[in-house]
Amino acid sequence: MTYFLSKYKYWIFVWSLFLILRIPSFFEPYWYGDEGIYLTLGQGIRKGLILYQQIHDNKPPTLYYLAAIAKTVFGFRLMLFLLMIPTVYLFYRFAQKILNHKLSKIVTVLFVILSSIPLIEGNIANAEIFMLFPTIAGILLFLKSSKNFSLYFSGFLLGLAFTIKIPVFIETFFLIFYLLIVHFSEIKKNFWNYISRPFWLGIGFLSPLFFYFIYFYFLHISKSFLDSALLQNFSYISSWSTGNQTSSVSSGGVVQRFTVLILFFGVLTILHFKEIIKREQFLVIGWFFACIFGALLSTRPYPHYLIQILPSFCLLLGLLLPKKKYLLKLISLISLLFLVFTIKKYNFYFYSNLSYYRNFYSHLTSFNSTEYLNYFGSNVSVTNQVSDYIKQNSSPNDHIFIWGDEPYIYALSDRLPSGRYTVAYHITDFNGYSETIESFKFNSPKFIIYFPTEKRSFPELDDILNRYYFLDKKINSALIFQKR
Repeated sequence: MTYFLSKYKYWIFVWSLFLILRIPSFFEPYWYGDEGIYLTLGQGIRKGLILYQQIHDNKPPTLYYLAAIAKTVFGFRLMLFLLMIPTVYLFYRFAQKILNHKLSKIVTVLFVILSSIPLIEGNIANAEIFMLFPTIAGILLFLKSSKNFSLYFSGFLLGLAFTIKIPVFIETFFLIFYLLIVHFSEIKKNFWNYISRPFWLGIGFLSPLFFYFIYFYFLHISKSFLDSALLQNFSYISSWSTGNQTSSVSSGGVVQRFTVLILFFGVLTILHFKEIIKREQFLVIGWFFACIFGALLSTRPYPHYLIQILPSFCLLLGLLLPKKKYLLKLISLISLLFLVFTIKKYNFYFYSNLSYYRNFYSHLTSFNSTEYLNYFGSNVSVTNQVSDYIKQNSSPNDHIFIWGDEPYIYALSDRLPSGRYTVAYHITDFNGYSETIESFKFNSPKFIIYFPTEKRSFPELDDILNRYYFLDKKINSALIFQKR
């Protein structure tokens, strides 16, 4: 036993820390909007609805199918917990390729901490953290071999990450650029071998998307799939800075940021050709800047966007620590300062860590207490009460409609929405007013849960409520209307 503890003390420490930091996430209530959307779409998939056509969100499909398997917030968090175990190990293996043994251990501990705590929403089952596993696995495989089959499979893993969240495409773009640069000397000696590497990586990347396209094609909704999962994201990219979903990509500043990214890649290329930075260092620093670009695609300051940067960030910190190598330290420091500048410029916000763990560990025996639940928002107890009321006063086949941004009511009550939109902001963003009213003809909601807001008006819905519904119950700000 003593020998075992001595030999594996590092990993005992890592997994103990991992467990301590992640246990509280298993007991969180339904409170996070994105998780509510994922679980509602997952519920729709389990009940036979066709994704994008009958129930909608504007992300690629893989996460919704994972949510269909998870069923609950606890199931989703458990799935994330299990997935992060090999993710941590693969990151450690990756770090060993870049850093020495001691530094690999240090940055792995840092990775475990930052990917688990609420600071950048590591505790939430969101797309960015789910895509870490296929991304790290893909780039690790990319780093280990340059054979075409390995490059195809590396691209396939990155393509799988793309079907979870779109920004990973820029990381793949960088890897193709990297291949063209580090093998540039082969361009005259073996041109076909030179271009075959990025070709197989690119084909691998497109393969998961192609398989999904074929799947949705046979469901006769390939256009809806492409529109919702891909094309709508172009308008989403610019909507934060322009205030609407109809602007072009260029109006959101993406072109300017992409130009800056290419300049950074150009500088790294010169540093590599001058042998100031090695291949592995070129890979880490270039990957870091590609991830920053990906996190800034929409310029929204959501902290979970920074999870994409986390692996390369930890590795870059490792490049700061070795003795000597002062020029590499300077380049790494400038890169990290650029991240700090970016966070400040785009006003990224962060969540509290200390209060989160204090709230959990001070309520170990009373998880349903009002004080514990209210930490996650005053609306948590309201949505729980509304969901219980709906479940008690309707059948599983009844549809409901929520005019508000509380999609977890669908998941908690195990009731499907009457239309394909799960939150009010999707109806407003995608101008789905007429479609929503039309859906009432086919799936007339037994209950309409109405959260009044000054900023949103839906006159057609108000008219339907006045003519066909009566106010059945009021729970805090939630007005529950039942069909006459």
